[in-house]
Amino acid sequence: MTHIYIGGLKFEIIRENIHEYGLMRFDERQIVISSNVTDPSVCITTLRHEMIHAALEIAGISHMRRYDEEPIVRAIENIFFPAWDAINNQTLNISPP
Repeated sequence: MTHIYIGGLKFEIIRENIHEYGLMRFDERQIVISSNVTDPSVCITTLRHEMIHAALEIAGISHMRRYDEEPIVRAIENIFFPAWDAINNQTLNISPP
């Protein structure tokens, strides 16, 4: 897999030699997973984590003066989970019921 759509924006998924497990570069529309992370379950968890960062950025939450719970929950429900379901179904080759 080389990319994922989150909130209608296409993010490239790349591997790089970075110190963190992963990071999200919003302006470049990239999610970076460290090439040092080799455990598949850690890669998936890291990807999910960085996808949440992207969803919160798309929703504008990162620009708020304070973080209210409801907008964060709505961003995760309406932006992150649809993107996560798409990547999860593609990876596992499972169709939703």
